[in-house]
Amino acid sequence: MVVGALLVMALAGGAAYAVAHNEIGKVAEAIGHKHITVASKVLEPTYEGGPQTLLLVGNDARRHTTTSPVVPHSNEMLLVRIDPSRPVISMLSIPRELQVTFTTPNGESITNRFNSAYTYGYEEGGGTKGGIKLMVETIKRVLGLGVNHVFVIDFKKFEHAIEEMGCVYFPVDKRYYHNNHEPGAEQYFEINLKPGYQTLCGKEALEYVANRHESTSLVRDARDQRFMLEVKKQYGGNLFEEREKFEHIFGKNVETDLHGEGQVFDLLKLLVGAQGKPVRQIHFNVELVPTSATNCACVLATPQEIQEARDQFLGGTAPLSQSRIDNALSGAKQARAKAERSRKAPPQQPSMTPTSAQALDHARSIAPDLPFPLEYPRIRNTYEESEPDVLRPYILHGPDHHPYKSYVIVIDRGLLGQYYDVEGTTWSSPPILEKPSNTVKIGPREYSLYYSGEHITTVAWHERGGTYWVENTLVNSVSPREMIEIAEETQPVDRAVSRAPIARAKGAEAALRLPSASTTSATSYRRIAELLGGLALIALMVLAVLVLRKRREVKLLREQIGAQVSALEAHARRQRAMFSGARER
Repeated sequence: MVVGALLVMALAGGAAYAVAHNEIGKVAEAIGHKHITVASKVLEPTYEGGPQTLLLVGNDARRHTTTSPVVPHSNEMLLVRIDPSRPVISMLSIPRELQVTFTTPNGESITNRFNSAYTYGYEEGGGTKGGIKLMVETIKRVLGLGVNHVFVIDFKKFEHAIEEMGCVYFPVDKRYYHNNHEPGAEQYFEINLKPGYQTLCGKEALEYVANRHESTSLVRDARDQRFMLEVKKQYGGNLFEEREKFEHIFGKNVETDLHGEGQVFDLLKLLVGAQGKPVRQIHFNVELVPTSATNCACVLATPQEIQEARDQFLGGTAPLSQSRIDNALSGAKQARAKAERSRKAPPQQPSMTPTSAQALDHARSIAPDLPFPLEYPRIRNTYEESEPDVLRPYILHGPDHHPYKSYVIVIDRGLLGQYYDVEGTTWSSPPILEKPSNTVKIGPREYSLYYSGEHITTVAWHERGGTYWVENTLVNSVSPREMIEIAEETQPVDRAVSRAPIARAKGAEAALRLPSASTTSATSYRRIAELLGGLALIALMVLAVLVLRKRREVKLLREQIGAQVSALEAHARRQRAMFSGARER
């Protein structure tokens, strides 16, 4: 039996290896058609089981625009680090406007925006290969970060890829609109998106991630990172089941340096091991400076800010220290846009202020049109410069095209590009609310909490036939404590609510602590141990039943044997008695 079991496992392992080898061959063949040849000394070598840093480049090269063709340049430079020994994945967007100095392939020293390195390398160094070479060299010299593999996609292919994937559910944080054909309009990428949780297909997704106006560099990069996180959340779990579909999409639309089954196998093993790990967004702080001071529309970063971004990217994969979590929950940390440093006087600190009577009256006029209570926040985290709230009722379409009545409240914090939203819908389980990081009960409600690092991105709850959530700004500038306070003070507009003291959330502080990655791993191991323990207990119970049954059978058998032995002995005695009597006669 043991030999047979080992043989079955060996055959199963061989079959699994054959399947895996076949899939790796398919992936290698799919991406081989768009291979980027980069010198080995440019990219860092990889080794089995080691971490890898991936560079994702969005190439904004367009032949047809409203004015003139756009030369190749990197609209997005995103670094992703996956370390099998760490509990989370790090993601860092390099600000494309960051001022750097580099040497072109022709030997010319250039001081310009970071993304122009791709342009100079592309034009002077032989297309994508030259652009990637100069960009990777600049990343290594300026940031001190080595890159193992690169992936490049342009605007049109990005649009096609999203269409073929099947669109992405995404919370659009505010109204985005620009039309180049309007009189006097500046000429840049057009966009027309309304706020609220919705599906973004190819054209809309491209408009969102390519938009580079009306916000700071920090917000723009956070917008792209957030989109990628939603793609990972919605499609990451289906990669194996729909692997042929994704292999086709990847091979058709993405250029990469990966080649050969060995490199593909190493990366796939790393990705499989990282599946399910949370992603930590690292923000790159920069300062706006006047154009006249830099001779380009650039932003600057001090050596300390560059070092901080690098250290967080490399070391940010470690579990959060409890002191950082406590500081976040105490509300001590307030994210402030570095762009505001250019002002002569710093802006006033945000405060938790009451919602205006006009905003509540407007909400009450819309509430009767909804089949569930319209809940509105009674307090907000804003600066004095904040614009009035925007309340938009709309229809949210589910995967089955079922219409769900919904609404979104857009609240401006008063800093460029920073908006947070309050949403309500009849859809009980939208994809954005899958797999909460933690849950906490405060008062009559149970809140689901979703974390990014030490920040709370979303607070959600269900009541009275509606699903509600508060969505943080793209840069998570509302502190965890204030996110909880806003959620607590979001109440139906059809009844009066007396404001309770702000401090009432303090009692839940222990419950709000982010389960660190190590704790999460320990919890997972404990659950596995509990499951195995339960299975072992069941097995022991079954074994005990079998043993008792066998003992009963053995007892019955012994009784039968004893009866037969007694009968034989009695027969033998009778025979002996008869034999003795015969002898006497």
